[in-house]
Amino acid sequence: MSENTTANRYEFPRSRKVRVWGKGQFTIPAEIRKQLGIKEDSYLEVFQAGRAIIATPERLAVEELAESVQKEMAGGGVDLQCLLRELREGKHEYETE
Repeated sequence: MSENTTANRYEFPRSRKVRVWGKGQFTIPAEIRKQLGIKEDSYLEVFQAGRAIIATPERLAVEELAESVQKEMAGGGVDLQCLLRELREGKHEYETE
């Protein structure tokens, strides 16, 4: 193999061996958790690809949506407690086209 071909080939990170415990649990090495921002109670999406298992950090759409709504409410001067009270009491009107 030529030097050029070797230099362009993707270098896979060093693999790590982990033990599978009860109920299929295993520990993700600390250095990998840190690099990917995986903390306690994080969710992962897990896929099977042939005989391989792929786990990726889940992007929580709900969390992103909540942040967006919170930002819009703050920018528009909307008070959350007042909004919730009006919704519970039925003192709101819906705009229709």
